[in-house]
Amino acid sequence: MKKFLVLLCMSLFLVACGNSEEKSASEPVKNQEDDSEEANQKVSKKEGNTKPEESKAPTQIKLGEVMVVNDFAEITLNSNNFGQVINPPNPGDFYTYYENKEPNQVYLDSVITLKSLQTSGKVASDFVSLKIIYDDKYEYTTFSTLEENGGKDFTYSNITYIEPLQTGVLHFLASLPSETENDGKPLKAVFTVNGETFEQIIR
Repeated sequence: MKKFLVLLCMSLFLVACGNSEEKSASEPVKNQEDDSEEANQKVSKKEGNTKPEESKAPTQIKLGEVMVVNDFAEITLNSNNFGQVINPPNPGDFYTYYENKEPNQVYLDSVITLKSLQTSGKVASDFVSLKIIYDDKYEYTTFSTLEENGGKDFTYSNITYIEPLQTGVLHFLASLPSETENDGKPLKAVFTVNGETFEQIIR
């Protein structure tokens, strides 16, 4: 009889433990679902309140105007010229020039004067990037070259430094379809200087 009672007590104890374990095992799953629902609600509310970031309009500039980016550079727009061949302004006896040999293509040469406001020398090509936009939708990249020896020659802008408070003259060349030279459609240059954007309406 005693053995029977002992076995009965043990059986009841094991059943009780089993129910307790099942209950505790099921509770975390319920809590996870609740947490997940709450998290989804929070995300939904957050997404509902989120507004798209407004892009800042570029600053409009004109030829002869100076762009000042504090502690970085002063940049003056000099000219925009079309040409099949781009020469330095005061060619010496031996000089570098750029000829567009692509059929039905012409160069647009955008010239700027740049004064460094850096505290140490900086590679000339790292100051400014420029793109050309034609007819309000066609975008063209440029490459740059730097005047040297008072404009007698060109040198590489990606290996030549402009020292603090010194000035350099950069030419940005874009290869465009020949018809862009005289068709009168909109043409603009977009400059990016240390994260700031400037836009010049060429025509």
